[in-house]
Amino acid sequence: MKAILLQWMLNISSTTLGGRFFVALLSPIDRWLLLKTNGVVSIAGLGTPTLLLTTSGRKTGQPRATPLMYLSDEHDPTRLYVIGSSGGRPEMPAWVLNLMADPKVLVTRDGEIQNYQASALSGAQHSAIWQRFIRFNPGFTHYEGRLNRSIPIIELAPRANQALRFTAAARFG
Repeated sequence: MKAILLQWMLNISSTTLGGRFFVALLSPIDRWLLLKTNGVVSIAGLGTPTLLLTTSGRKTGQPRATPLMYLSDEHDPTRLYVIGSSGGRPEMPAWVLNLMADPKVLVTRDGEIQNYQASALSGAQHSAIWQRFIRFNPGFTHYEGRLNRSIPIIELAPRANQALRFTAAARFG
């Protein structure tokens, strides 16, 4: 049943309307759930590995949290990859612009909050990881076909071995 639900969600989110729906409606709900549960409960997490990425706003310096699907590195599971598809929207996601200004981010997942360093992939590494995302969800090719921009792939590498000892909700006062 979980696999059927996941496939249905992936198929819907690959459409223009579905991508907008997931970004506009489900992302705020997922953000709330992930904050309240320290990254344990997520709507998207019904079959999609989901994390909460917290960046510093490039204009305000305020924390900005975004739920994102991720894939772990095949050789180092602490190294994570996320994509800036924004549900197939033409604009670059704000979280990507934020981490370009300050690549130090927090990642909340599986009950822990950890410091990570973000960097954009390019060349062969970008292509290889993009193929992994397409294998996970072939619908990502629909996003790519609708956009006049490239979809960034961001590598998240741990900056510290220890998880921070506070809740995700505490970051936002």
